[in-house]
Amino acid sequence: MEESDIAAVAALDAICQGHPWVAGHFRDELARGDEGFSRVVVDSRGGIVGFVCCWTVLDEMHVGTISVDPAARRGGIGKTMISQAHEWAVGRGATAAHLEVRAGNAGAIAMYESMGYRRVGVRRAYYADNGEDAVLYFADLTSGSAA
Repeated sequence: MEESDIAAVAALDAICQGHPWVAGHFRDELARGDEGFSRVVVDSRGGIVGFVCCWTVLDEMHVGTISVDPAARRGGIGKTMISQAHEWAVGRGATAAHLEVRAGNAGAIAMYESMGYRRVGVRRAYYADNGEDAVLYFADLTSGSAA
């Protein structure tokens, strides 16, 4: 992800998320430099169809946000982005990954579980836009099952 991608990324996030990040959040992610993993996926026409922002704290990777254009879902983009984030994090010494996902986001939950994430908790009424719960997921990056 580069500064020139931020407007398109923020626009995609507004389509995909009930409580989207604003451009400043993405600028903050870019400011992490090597401490963060901010990537975009571009289609054959040059349009951004997915993005992910992650960071590490000590030996843990945290997925801050991830979105895939609804028209491009179920094609492996999300799984590829998370797999690449795992590789990056392991290269930085991470042994675990964690994230929050909306309780009603069955597609994302299925993807994370297929990648070795397991449910470890719930944050009640976490999302400000509708009071939906966030389900907490954890993956062991040393087991090889989180790919």
